[in-house]
Amino acid sequence: MGHPNVKAIHSSKAVGEPPFFLASAVFFAIKDAIVAARAEVGCNDWFPLDSPATPERIRMACLDEFIAPIISSDFHPNLSV
Repeated sequence: MGHPNVKAIHSSKAVGEPPFFLASAVFFAIKDAIVAARAEVGCNDWFPLDSPATPERIRMACLDEFIAPIISSDFHPNLSV
């Protein structure tokens, strides 16, 4: 399995882990932005946000004045793949 890197922190890797965690940071930043948008319209309920966070899912989760008449706060879009 190779030689352990004695200079590494907690057996960290040099290639795979940073992009993975950076991508998850973007996903959760989007979710935090949706939480803020929903709070502006008085909706503080939990909501699902599946990955991938497509523009459709983000827009529908925001519940702004254009989306609210169309869907309810518990709307869950289908995977469009």
